[in-house]
Amino acid sequence: MSHLLDIENVFEKLILLQHFVNGSEHYCKERLIGSEHDVGDGAIDAYWSWVKGIMSSYSLECCIRLRVFLDTIRYKPEGNKIPGLDVTARTGLTIGQVIEGNFDLTLRETCNKIIHARKVIPVWATGNANDIEFKYWSGDLDLSGTNRGENWRLILHVAPWARCVERFLEGAEAAELTFYVGQDWY
Repeated sequence: MSHLLDIENVFEKLILLQHFVNGSEHYCKERLIGSEHDVGDGAIDAYWSWVKGIMSSYSLECCIRLRVFLDTIRYKPEGNKIPGLDVTARTGLTIGQVIEGNFDLTLRETCNKIIHARKVIPVWATGNANDIEFKYWSGDLDLSGTNRGENWRLILHVAPWARCVERFLEGAEAAELTFYVGQDWY
């Protein structure tokens, strides 16, 4: 038996990740984070911690559950549907950019990179509010690590990646792949 994966909880985290990305600029603009008004950079330091903590927790949770799901059904007869669902879920989305290394950005591989990253750095952007420059999280994570002695680096676009995982799980549910996962008799 595999673990009970609580796919609905994964959907919740994916939606919250997308909301966090899409709200970052507005949140930081309202507070002028990283601006001349952010004395000592206290607000940007606190916000950086929130970004990294939330992104790490939620993305890892989603990745681990997705990997367990993939590994559970991989060798079952219905496992042959996974590659097609992956391609369909990624269609029209740019989930990241490979900066170093040679790998395809499939869902499984992006999960591997998120799980095994040795460096996770939120990427910042600059905005302007009434001639006051401020900083906000761009929605990207700069991930890097090694795999079999080879360095790799990936800029992960969190919102499109989360949407891609959401699409994949919706497709898996429609194909009835999630129905028995976690049952003792599967």
